Amino acid sequence: MPLMFKKSLCTGCKLCQLACSATHEKAFNPEKARIKITHEYREDGIHVTSKHCTFCKKCEAACPEGAISNNGVNMIVDRDKCIGCATCVETCPTQIIFIDVNHKSVICDLCGGLPKCVQWCPKGAISLFIKKKAVA
Repeated sequence: MPLMFKKSLCTGCKLCQLACSATHEKAFNPEKARIKITHEYREDGIHVTSKHCTFCKKCEAACPEGAISNNGVNMIVDRDKCIGCATCVETCPTQIIFIDVNHKSVICDLCGGLPKCVQWCPKGAISLFIKKKAVA
């Protein structure tokens, strides 16, 4: 259940990053967020991009310790198993996984199912992608 990002709605305010870092790190620090928003001002207007977990599971497959798993809803890092080798960081195609000060992998866990980035986005640029079940 990855995040969906509508860059046409995003203003680049980074409230999503602040909400994420406050929730997980107890600090308003966009650099410690599990989602990254970048914006650039150009002659033709503002260009916004988002880096976030797409739940591709490449990190899970690459982890030599089996410390990363997917429970069907979100990615989970077992901090007791994680050795901080950064294989997941190197494998991540969106470059969103990082190693924290305790030498453990950090990945989006969707805040346990109620992502703060979604809740705090004032423009509704971030939402959860929910697969619809086929109706017989």
